[in-house]
Amino acid sequence: MCSSKDSLIRILLIILLASYFLLTIYVMFSRLQYPYQLEWMEGGEVEHIQRLLDGKKIYCEPSMEFIPYIYTPFYYYIGVVLSILAEPSLIMMRLVSIASFLLSLFFIYKMVFLVTSDKFWSLIGSGIFLLSYSNTGFWYDIARVDTTGNLFLIISLYFLVKANSNKWNWVVSSIFSFLAFYTKQTYLLVTVFLIISLILKNKKLAWHYSSLYFGLVAITTLIETVQSGGWYIFWNFYFPSLHHWIWERAITFWTIDILPFYSIAIASIFAYLIISFNNSVKERDYYFYALFIGCFITSYLSRLHYGGYLNVLIPFVASMSVLFPISMSSLGKMLHAQKDVGLIFLVFLSVQIFLLLNNPIHSVPTLKDKDAVEKIFNFAKNAGGDVYLMGYNFVQKQFGLNSYPHYVLLNDIFISKAQCRIKVTQEFESMLRAKKFKGILLDENLKLDLLDKYYQKTNISFYLRVFNSKQSPLRKEVLWMPKN
Repeated sequence: MCSSKDSLIRILLIILLASYFLLTIYVMFSRLQYPYQLEWMEGGEVEHIQRLLDGKKIYCEPSMEFIPYIYTPFYYYIGVVLSILAEPSLIMMRLVSIASFLLSLFFIYKMVFLVTSDKFWSLIGSGIFLLSYSNTGFWYDIARVDTTGNLFLIISLYFLVKANSNKWNWVVSSIFSFLAFYTKQTYLLVTVFLIISLILKNKKLAWHYSSLYFGLVAITTLIETVQSGGWYIFWNFYFPSLHHWIWERAITFWTIDILPFYSIAIASIFAYLIISFNNSVKERDYYFYALFIGCFITSYLSRLHYGGYLNVLIPFVASMSVLFPISMSSLGKMLHAQKDVGLIFLVFLSVQIFLLLNNPIHSVPTLKDKDAVEKIFNFAKNAGGDVYLMGYNFVQKQFGLNSYPHYVLLNDIFISKAQCRIKVTQEFESMLRAKKFKGILLDENLKLDLLDKYYQKTNISFYLRVFNSKQSPLRKEVLWMPKN
């Protein structure tokens, strides 16, 4: 039984989480109808869907017309199906992400409740994931693959934990694990750890599970590879392996990304792991250990990898959202005879929640932000020729402007050792030499091979607010013009 103090703290925490949920939903739906990019590569996701609808391939040889993203395609296929109802747009794909976010909260709750039979700790699990909106770069609701892929992983684990109650649950789990991979290939590593946990407890089930999973992976990989002439393998597996590592993040992952916000959650998880290993380990615990380790390694390596932004923390955050409340609930039951243990745990929980509190309102675009983007597009439209807006792709088409590959995509090829680099470099240099572009707009802090050989910086600049950062800094974009 909870004491009156315990009950009061629990009620206050639930009210706080409910209030933050309403605030987050308000923020997400305020951002939903913003016609331009909330994150500077959002437009490319819609472009991939439109290419499929136009009968074009998304995995193809790179050119100055189109360079694909390095993600497996299921998110785009969802967009193609939804195009039956509406034209592909940022709004449509943001709705997919918002729906994925809400379903993630639901399945985290269901999974924690499945283990603890405690509504309070189940709500806390969903609350930790909710409160991580800002720490993961305000990524949950944007038109990118991450939230949807992560949802499939959460559903997969939920049905895996339930596998003993119904023999078909493992089939559902394996299929959703595959869908996680087919949405973002980095989830393959998490599933490998889940399969290892299965081997430790049920070799026969592990065989059936992995056969279905890797069978689906192999079949779709073969089909996609044949249809794309081999470019599916290139973009989703080979090309990402060429990216360099940012080794200083090996430390900042902990000192900046994780420990300032999740120190209590991690401490309680490790306490639970140590104590449970010294006692009898339940079969389902192996799944949670595997999830935690797999998600940690996936997020950690992705963060170290060139191009890994805060969104790569989502799998690790999801695993903590599940394991932290389970750990606290289990430790509470183990130590229930100790005086005031419930109150002490609630104090620790309160501190953990306050570590995560952040006001997301500033991530909502204003009319001034919209005007700043339209100022760029109108400038490009009235320039008397093509202006290469390197921080945008596809979204400017509604202004009647030509779209070229995003800076990130082009630069990734230039700094790689891929054979296709030569042809793309020659095509780009040919355009620069011929003064194809009246101007090129590029972030002041970025560099690009060959640009300063044919173009020079001007004093013309534009300022845009960054929406996927707590600090919401201004991004300065500078116009480059052909040298005389």
